[in-house]
Amino acid sequence: MAGGSVLTQLLSSTSPSLQSAPITCLVRGAERAVKLTATYGDRVIPVVYDDLETTTAVAAQHDVVISTTIGYHTPSTRAIQEGLAQRKRTHPGSEPWFIHTSGTSNVGSRSVSSASPEGNTFDDVADDVYGFEVAQNAKEPYLQRTTELAVVDAGLELDVRTRVAVSKTPYPSKIFSLLTWNNAVVVMAPTIYGVGSGLFRKHSIQIPAFVATALDRGRAVVIGDGRGEWDHVHVQDLAALYEILALKALDGGEALPWGKKGIIFASVGRHSWGEIARGVAQACHEVGVLPDLPVENLSLADGTRLFAKSYLGEADELLVELGLASSGRTVPTVARSLGWKPVRGEEDWERGFRDDVEAVLKERREKRQ
Repeated sequence: MAGGSVLTQLLSSTSPSLQSAPITCLVRGAERAVKLTATYGDRVIPVVYDDLETTTAVAAQHDVVISTTIGYHTPSTRAIQEGLAQRKRTHPGSEPWFIHTSGTSNVGSRSVSSASPEGNTFDDVADDVYGFEVAQNAKEPYLQRTTELAVVDAGLELDVRTRVAVSKTPYPSKIFSLLTWNNAVVVMAPTIYGVGSGLFRKHSIQIPAFVATALDRGRAVVIGDGRGEWDHVHVQDLAALYEILALKALDGGEALPWGKKGIIFASVGRHSWGEIARGVAQACHEVGVLPDLPVENLSLADGTRLFAKSYLGEADELLVELGLASSGRTVPTVARSLGWKPVRGEEDWERGFRDDVEAVLKERREKRQ
């Protein structure tokens, strides 16, 4: 969902640098490729995650790669970075950039299971986020975090500057190829909300999972006491940050952090999981699909069982707790210093619950037809 919005943001940019930059889009699925080609032109390439040869070849033709697809497929990120390393070798003087998307569950604490204490608030300038993640992964491997660390390490190994953007989501581009490596930045996105502007998926994952589970259960639910806190960002504000990163990368990337300091945050507001559950309960009641009942508190085991299908299709207790019940508070000092100015506030956040309820209901109606 974020990928489509990022692509729209780049294509509609008023910046001459982006307007003159050819954009190539790697996309999963032949049907999606046909629709993208009909809308945007012929620089669309259908791929699957394990098509590493094509991924490397396309990355090698670009100066900037933005990956907004799943953040836990290490082989494809490696393929991108190797392609960018080739780009650097064949174009002396070039500084290819990889902008990778990850998520704040990587720094989440697991207080529901008592597997880790209540988490701190992380600042992407003041704190050693990379060092914390390395230590956490040594204690408890987590696939998305493993991939993120591999991106940073490969960027250093291959001399490709990397930025990691924390978030959750599909496409690649030229100068852009929404996929890259070497000079690497990781955008660690929090909970994404709002209606996307791309051609395909319009809504994110976490809040719709709460909606779907509430509809199945007959009442809104939360795992544990619901006090764990995350941050959130509207998808269009997030897309605006990617535009800034892309422009900085095209300009040589001197203003961008990279390597072990290239993990940056994209947070705007803050919420608890209990607040999400109550927002879902109210929205479901307002549209008449659920009675006015208090939120039900679930054990981690029951929560994993009930959320598994609606959250990523399948999930274990580690994935569910980190993604739907942990604390992962962040401060986006880097993004703010680059000129990022989000414009969506709490009113948009609260309105988003109704949007997500209606989206889930619409999807269920369409499946029944």
